[in-house]
Amino acid sequence: MKQILLLFTLFFISSAISAQKENDFFTCPEFKADIQEYNKTTKGSNKKRCQMLMKLNHMNDDGEIEYQYVFHAKDTLDKTRLMEIIRRWAKTNFKNYERSTISETDSTAEYTGYFMNVGQVMGAFKAVVIHGISYVTIETKADRIRVTAKVRHYTLAQGSVGGAKNVLTLPRDVYPYTDSSNQSTYAQAYINCNFKLILTVGDIMLYLNKNYPEFPAKEKKNDDW
Repeated sequence: MKQILLLFTLFFISSAISAQKENDFFTCPEFKADIQEYNKTTKGSNKKRCQMLMKLNHMNDDGEIEYQYVFHAKDTLDKTRLMEIIRRWAKTNFKNYERSTISETDSTAEYTGYFMNVGQVMGAFKAVVIHGISYVTIETKADRIRVTAKVRHYTLAQGSVGGAKNVLTLPRDVYPYTDSSNQSTYAQAYINCNFKLILTVGDIMLYLNKNYPEFPAKEKKNDDW
């Protein structure tokens, strides 16, 4: 089963790279380079994989796991039509779209959701389950899009014969960044959240390149970022 999951992982990541063709409307060299580095972290023990992922430096100053990229467009964009495409992507990726939507404007959108069961240990007398609380922010300019995908917190549900409790933590406050309890479970969560975040970014790029109109209207460029 693990081999099947690993093959699927490598297939999807490789597809995200190969999908960036010369005739694509959106490209991001930084994302392509990051995937190549990420692929080096897919083998070995969880402890070793955590150490390799930490070196990719996707921990922001707030202690969250964050992947941020700018997709460069071949031409200036019709942002109204672009935001319609982004809303359609969100509706296909968030089962409860209305509750997942934090905000949508004519140039930005932010959504939140859960990466379910990213870490899990089940035993006869103790069960530990970790979910990741994720956020996706999409910002548009006339000639580019900035995508930020992050896990702000883990939520840990722990039950035993003595009762149950829930704990909300920042990724930097637990293993592998800090010695903590439930290290093996937090290692799973860290590995899986990194994977799900980079998949989210790749999915947005693939969706935009597949669905964006071939001849967008012209708009004036803005160089704020």
